[in-house]
Amino acid sequence: MLPEQKATSYAHDPAMGTVVVVCETGPRSPLHGEMDGRLLLDKTEHLVGIDVAPETPDRLVMMLGPHEAVDHVEAARVHVESGGRTVTLHGPFAKLVAPGASPYVP
Repeated sequence: MLPEQKATSYAHDPAMGTVVVVCETGPRSPLHGEMDGRLLLDKTEHLVGIDVAPETPDRLVMMLGPHEAVDHVEAARVHVESGGRTVTLHGPFAKLVAPGASPYVP
C-alpha cells in the first residue's frame, strides 16, 4: 500500500512560478529538501497528486483528487518541508500545472 496523504490546501501562483500543496494531517515523513517526484495530472493538466521520492522506501504520495482522474505523469523536482506536509513546485515544474484553482481541493 502506498503512503498516501490527502492534500488539505493548494495554491498556484503563476507570477511567482510556484505551486504549493499542503497536507495538515497524517504521519510525518523524513523527506526534506529537493527531491525527485512525479506529477500526477488530469486531461486538462490540473494536479491530481504528487508522488515524492517514488524510488525510495520513504516515498510519499500526496493526493488532491481521485486516482481515476490521473491521465498522465510528468517527472519533476519538488521541494519538501515540514515533515512531508508541504510540497512546492518551482519554475518549469510549476508551469506544467494548469493555472487557477484546483478542482479537487476546496
